[in-house]
Amino acid sequence: MKTNITTATALPPAVLEPVLGPVGKAFEEVSASFDRFCLAAGVEALSKMMEKDAEEACGLRHSRGEARRAYRWGSTRGKIAFHAGKVEIERPRVRDFAGRELVLPSWGHAMAEDWLGKWAMNLMLLNVSTRKFRRAVRLPEGDVPAPAGSAVSKSAASRHFVALSSARLREWLAADLSKLDLLVVQIDGIHMREDLVLVAAIGVDGQGIKHPLAVLEGATENAAVAQALIDSLVARGLDPAVPRLFIIDGSKAL
Repeated sequence: MKTNITTATALPPAVLEPVLGPVGKAFEEVSASFDRFCLAAGVEALSKMMEKDAEEACGLRHSRGEARRAYRWGSTRGKIAFHAGKVEIERPRVRDFAGRELVLPSWGHAMAEDWLGKWAMNLMLLNVSTRKFRRAVRLPEGDVPAPAGSAVSKSAASRHFVALSSARLREWLAADLSKLDLLVVQIDGIHMREDLVLVAAIGVDGQGIKHPLAVLEGATENAAVAQALIDSLVARGLDPAVPRLFIIDGSKAL
């Protein structure tokens, strides 16, 4: 299904200012880049959930099954909260046979529970960076079985959203890096909570496009975490023999 975001892009193509601008401003962009990265994963997860809702009500596209209770009525754009602003997302429209529009359950839950809010972004990155899937996500098809029938509850829908988003992030962050012409790699810490710091890496290619590369739990002052981050980038195709500009926060470990 087509997804439309008007205030943030799927893989943020923000262009660096000449000579990277002030280093302090560059560090601020690490957190902002991963926010937009999580937004892309969240929107994609929500789109899949809405399409599933539409299929459950109407059946597969172009089908004429007797069990269907509604029919598709094109699509529309709706706005949903994202931090202090709004993002516009394309969603399918569904009407019952009396002509009344039906609210897709996933869209209703997303609007009511702030699925694109800060808490959801934190959970996405937490699941990706620490593999603590059992702590945050409990789904019938996941690591920890859920009670029968709980998959239709609001909380289960929220967990399903986080699970789908986290899976998409893991896929993106495991991608091959050998084809990227990265000139700059920026590494800094992202503070998620008072007791949690994620070490994140952003790459910038020859066109000025930013690519979120990796995220791990731990401080930049931790040598083991810093080494694991670099090892991961090299294992995924970042050639260590190619000269690049590395921007770091000055920690001894990095």
